Amino acid sequence: MLILGINPLDVAAAIRRRRQAACVAVLFLISGATGLVYQVIWTRKLVLLFGTTAHAVSAVLAVYFVGLALGSLWGGRLADRTRVPLLWYGLFEMAIGAWAAGFLAFSEWSESIIASLLQSVAMAPHAGIALRAGLALAFLAIPTTLMGATLPLLARYAAGDEPTRGMRIGALYSINTLGAVAGCAAAGFWLLPRFGYSGATWIAAGGNGLVGLGAFWLGWGMLLPGYSDGTPETPPAENRISRYILAAFALSGGCALALEVIWTRLLTVVFLGTTYAFTTMLVSLLCGLAVGSAAGAGLSARIRNPLLAFGVAEGLAGISCVAFLPLFAALPERLQTMQMDTGFQWEGIIRVKFMLSFLVLFGPTCLFGATFPLAVQAYRRAGVGGDVGRLYSANTLGGVAGSLAGGFLFIPILGAHQSIVCIACLLLIIGLFLVFSAGTISLFRKSALACFMSVLMAAAVLRTPGNVAYALNAGYLPKSDRLLHMREGVEGVVAVSEPPENTSESNRILWINGVQATASIEKGVKMNRFQGVLPLLFDRDPRLALFMCFGSGITCGTLALHDFDRIDAVEISKDVLGAAPLFAKDNCRVLSNPRVRFIVDDGRNFLLTTRERYDVITFEPMPLALAGVSAFYTREYYRLCLGRLAPGGLVSQWVPLHSLDPDIVRSLTATFAGVFPECCAWFINADLFLIGSDRPLHISPDQAVKRLKAPVIAQALSEVGLDDPVEVMSCFFMSKEKIQAYVRGGAIMTDDRPWAEFEAPKRIFARTVDKTLEQLEPYFESPIIMFTANRSPNENRQQFSEAIARRHAAKKEVLKGLKHYYGGTFGSRPETYFKQALAYDPDDRTAQYYLKEITFARISTFRSWNELDKAVESVQDALRAAPHLQELQLALADLYHDMNRTDEARAAYQAYLAAGGKVPRALERGR
Repeated sequence: MLILGINPLDVAAAIRRRRQAACVAVLFLISGATGLVYQVIWTRKLVLLFGTTAHAVSAVLAVYFVGLALGSLWGGRLADRTRVPLLWYGLFEMAIGAWAAGFLAFSEWSESIIASLLQSVAMAPHAGIALRAGLALAFLAIPTTLMGATLPLLARYAAGDEPTRGMRIGALYSINTLGAVAGCAAAGFWLLPRFGYSGATWIAAGGNGLVGLGAFWLGWGMLLPGYSDGTPETPPAENRISRYILAAFALSGGCALALEVIWTRLLTVVFLGTTYAFTTMLVSLLCGLAVGSAAGAGLSARIRNPLLAFGVAEGLAGISCVAFLPLFAALPERLQTMQMDTGFQWEGIIRVKFMLSFLVLFGPTCLFGATFPLAVQAYRRAGVGGDVGRLYSANTLGGVAGSLAGGFLFIPILGAHQSIVCIACLLLIIGLFLVFSAGTISLFRKSALACFMSVLMAAAVLRTPGNVAYALNAGYLPKSDRLLHMREGVEGVVAVSEPPENTSESNRILWINGVQATASIEKGVKMNRFQGVLPLLFDRDPRLALFMCFGSGITCGTLALHDFDRIDAVEISKDVLGAAPLFAKDNCRVLSNPRVRFIVDDGRNFLLTTRERYDVITFEPMPLALAGVSAFYTREYYRLCLGRLAPGGLVSQWVPLHSLDPDIVRSLTATFAGVFPECCAWFINADLFLIGSDRPLHISPDQAVKRLKAPVIAQALSEVGLDDPVEVMSCFFMSKEKIQAYVRGGAIMTDDRPWAEFEAPKRIFARTVDKTLEQLEPYFESPIIMFTANRSPNENRQQFSEAIARRHAAKKEVLKGLKHYYGGTFGSRPETYFKQALAYDPDDRTAQYYLKEITFARISTFRSWNELDKAVESVQDALRAAPHLQELQLALADLYHDMNRTDEARAAYQAYLAAGGKVPRALERGR
């Protein structure tokens, strides 16, 4: 029956189809979300087994995307031959969820087997990469193939063979990418911090199960028209055009992934490489692709020549990549200003990073997203499933090649800036080639369009700044510093800076991906020297040592001053080793030490794959806030260290208190103490050091003093005020019993739930050292409890014991002073405690150092106010507590000189020279 010429049954059927299409869209949205969650989780799980070197990570990601590409090809063929694509889609989704659940158990069970396999090729890097790729293939081939097959199957369902398939499939792809956006944001900001990797996997697997059941419910009983083998033969000209489109889309995928690698490298320098920063960048990229795909889908149904539009989109994508480069150069200043406006609150900082990331990435990625529906509309070889499968597969395989080229060829050879320009020009060439391949438009118009796009590219290139990568890396330096060295390498950007007035080989800073890795200032070198000699204090005879996270090499160089048989120094980046000569003075020229064997590898993976047993294992990882660094602080890592120790061996763990709140410090200490049967803690500046072993820890003072007094070690320690063995031993903080009391109730860090990795970035700008010290202070102990029965050096046992007791009393006051010093203000006058410490023991070097620092800060303040009289009073007050500090004597003389108090200046300079000072201006003015 017809009502107003309309059949109600047709209307009802149309409504059902729309509801069904909406339900399928929701299912594909969820599917996209779970796919991104799995990518994050599986990559994390596998790099813990295979290592975090660029080669290992690239091998895992390459296998992942190759699986997607093969699945897309296979799924395209299946889609054109089945009448029930929704049922196949549902089956694949359920299989993906089942595999993900099994992956958890299998990866845990197979760790020892994988370690044995990797040990067999530990000394053959190329074989190791091949083996890692093969193992990744075994883990990922099935689920990624099934994932890749889902898009062609749903394309077959959604589009059939209608002429508007570009619009429908583009919309489908956009929805799936929006799901990926949601999955990426959910994983990075909620699932992983809240539930850990296993919990997030189970949630994603449950999502796959729901999608599978929903697809079965929607598709049950629905039969699409069957596949016909009688497809009309495609004319040779159209075959040629189709091959052009396929090749162009593959190259486009390669360019897009190469650019993603380069953009991520640049933004990591600006945003810091935290998990949240990577999540922010990836969400921005995916949003651009999703919006662009939706826009391209709408456009594809309205244009007559999709091939021409495809070419224009490719060309404009290249032009926009160059045109947006100046925005990158302005990021450091914009970020700093906007962060200050937020009061450095974490939520505000995340919003700022989202805004800036969208600002620089949205335009190019939006154009890349638009190319997919246009390519689908233009490419016609067989059924819709096969066409989508071929295009997606070609684009994905191109992406694999592009990501490898971006990280291993473009950046190391050309640098990020020139790489972007070259890739952009390649995109323009691809676009122009497609434009000239398009029909229904005259050669004159094609030429005019090509000229216009070329002019736009030329204008964009001419207005780019000199070198964006250099500008970004210079952006995080202290304003007065100059850049001595910068290298864009496979593993990251390594830079070294120093103050412009610096004339020595010290006072330099090593930067890795925009993060300060180490500084060869007095306090930094002191910490490194201390960590280097700390394993030598115990009653062991270490012969074989492992040092991971080489950095500037200062700690490793100090450790190598002892007569080890061999030290294995592991550093993930050869470019970091390449910068080490700039720190040669402070690292004791360790690169030329024949007893040190340098290994370029991921430290944890080296530990997993080596068969050696070490007497000493020590390491200095990057800040915990950075993505992946938590792998050096988990229970599983400490168990690995314990398993690689020789009997009685030592593990030394650095725990920096800066930017770590008290709960995180407690958690890291609890995790360490929960693995090692014996442990103790040491403290210097604002750094805690944990020592762990399988056997009781004792110090033989005779032996320890003898080692510290060895000429080369004593010389190195004297440069930072640690030449006194009493000072070194007084850095002891607490024994095993006190540690157990301190960590009671502390959360345990595991590979599955590295919760501190997600909390530490929120504390980057927090000042909580004082709170941590307040919690630690009640557990502070004297080092005498660690001494063996022969409790002090033979030559003067009583004096040594008394010196330790005096220094420990002084250290108690120093600890109080440090609480106020790191509390953020001098209003509480922390120097009071340092003066009291010096009253107990005038030789306490830590009290001298901080008293000097505070006094210099006051001098600078009073000079800026032109109140030199108050500056003099401040120095005189400090000198009453530390009369032999030459730096303060010189500062007082300089103040008198600047105030034209000639006689007093001359007397002060003479006192400085009499104390052993050698600054040239004092020689001249003290006459």
